[in-house]
Amino acid sequence: MNGIQHVWLRAEATTYLADCELCLYTRAGVAARDVRVTGTLRPEADVGFTSCRRGHRIVVRRITSRLATAV
Repeated sequence: MNGIQHVWLRAEATTYLADCELCLYTRAGVAARDVRVTGTLRPEADVGFTSCRRGHRIVVRRITSRLATAV
C-alpha cells in the first residue's frame, strides 16, 4: 500500500463517511470507531484534506463534470 488515500465525492455531495484503508490494512488493535473518517467538503471546493484518528492523511476529491466526461 502506497500510503495515499482518496475519498471521492459526487458533484452534489457535501458530507462523507469512509474507512481509513491504512488502518484496515494494518488492523493491529485498531477499534472499529477509529477506522471511520467523517467530514464535509464545501460545495464550491473540489479538494480537501483530512486525517484519521491515527494520523493517516486522506485526500477528499470531488468528481467534477469535467472528470466525469473524461472517463
